[in-house]
Amino acid sequence: MTEQYIGWALVLGLVIGGALVWFAVGRLPRSGEEIPEGERKHEAEWISGTIGKRGGMAPADLVEEILDLHGDYLERQNEESA
Repeated sequence: MTEQYIGWALVLGLVIGGALVWFAVGRLPRSGEEIPEGERKHEAEWISGTIGKRGGMAPADLVEEILDLHGDYLERQNEESA
């Protein structure tokens, strides 16, 4: 009886531990270095299109440059806080 209890407790602990790790890793923010160039370009085009639909004007090239600058800013903030 005790061996069965220990076995189930081990399985339950592994499942809960795996779920916690999955949740923690899934919730961690990505850094600018983790975003591939193609995704950055797609994001810039999406932002540009969304601003255009709302009546504004922001060329995709400008938005992409702003995203790059924002990534540089975050890296600088991380370096200063370390």
